[in-house]
Amino acid sequence: MSTETVSADKQEMARKQAARIEGEILRRIDAVTQARAAACMGMDASTLSRFKNEHLERFCLLLASVGLQVAPKNSVVTTPHDQKVLKRWAANWLLAEIEDEA
Repeated sequence: MSTETVSADKQEMARKQAARIEGEILRRIDAVTQARAAACMGMDASTLSRFKNEHLERFCLLLASVGLQVAPKNSVVTTPHDQKVLKRWAANWLLAEIEDEA
């Protein structure tokens, strides 16, 4: 098994992203309640509590380390390329609107 060296800066960036992910997950659990979240998962609230205490921090670090993030289910997540295309489309539309008004 080979190991890849990762700079301290990259490790710190992953740690900070993991902390943001963990905070988002904990806020959502609070919003829906731990009991409801556990029931949806088919487990007791105490089991979910143990998971949070024993594994959530490392799980969030894994997500951050592989470049994943969490978002509410009604969010629209786009790539930088998609954002660039949308900006170009919007700019072209606005220019056409301005020209039509002149």
